[in-house]
Amino acid sequence: PGPKFVLQIGAFAEAAAVKDARDRAEKAGLKTFTQPVTTDAGVRTRVRVGPFASREEALAAQARAEAAGLKSVVMLQ
Repeated sequence: PGPKFVLQIGAFAEAAAVKDARDRAEKAGLKTFTQPVTTDAGVRTRVRVGPFASREEALAAQARAEAAGLKSVVMLQ
């Protein structure tokens, strides 16, 4: 147990943007998952990577995401 960390690649309204982000992350060897959320602006799909047992693991994955041209944020899940 303990905190688990994830990377959030983005939150997208368009299915094509979700697919593109997932494809790019997975080509970099990162396992993705999605999470639909309702916001004031409408439904968005979060694209996330993880979970990771430690912040260090999440930061290593973040470096791989950035090398693939994906900006991401490390978050507690």
